[in-house]
Amino acid sequence: MKIDKISNIVSGIRRYYPVSDASIALLAECLEAGRYPKGHLLVRPGIKDHYVYFIEQGCTRTYFSANEKEITNWFSCEGNMTFSSTSLYHKEPAYEFIEVLEDALIYIISIENLDKLYTIDIDLANWSRVAHQEVLLKMQTLRLDRLMLTAGERYDKFCKENPQLLNRVNLGHIASYLGITQQYLSALRAENRF
Repeated sequence: MKIDKISNIVSGIRRYYPVSDASIALLAECLEAGRYPKGHLLVRPGIKDHYVYFIEQGCTRTYFSANEKEITNWFSCEGNMTFSSTSLYHKEPAYEFIEVLEDALIYIISIENLDKLYTIDIDLANWSRVAHQEVLLKMQTLRLDRLMLTAGERYDKFCKENPQLLNRVNLGHIASYLGITQQYLSALRAENRF
């Protein structure tokens, strides 16, 4: 596959690490394109997933179910990848759902093939290390924000850091991500904060 067909993915990868064209080409050879409709579940809890998903077009959310509520804990859009962390890191069944939020063009690679690429290509291995470090840092920051910031401050920060999501993602999903009710989020939005 030609690199220009995955320009958003390439930009997303290079946001974290300056991966060479040759390394990107190795990855591109292993990717399979798929079109997924809004509402499709890429990953379901209790099932071991075998893929990493690179988003060329579209948006997904990762969520889990607790006390009969859906709790969103991540959004992924163009240039991002998404996956079941337990399946990727421990080869165990997923604990989360990954839902496609709008019709999407997503390229997949098996975890097995991606692991093989890491052993033969230092650029891809370094990109993966740096990308996972950055995600871990963001998850830690999200946890600290929930402990230290007010709901209004969390919403303001979300708007500043994720303007591309504001008109693409259901308010209920944003509210659960921020740890507030949808009604409270509506009140915050009514204040014309952004």
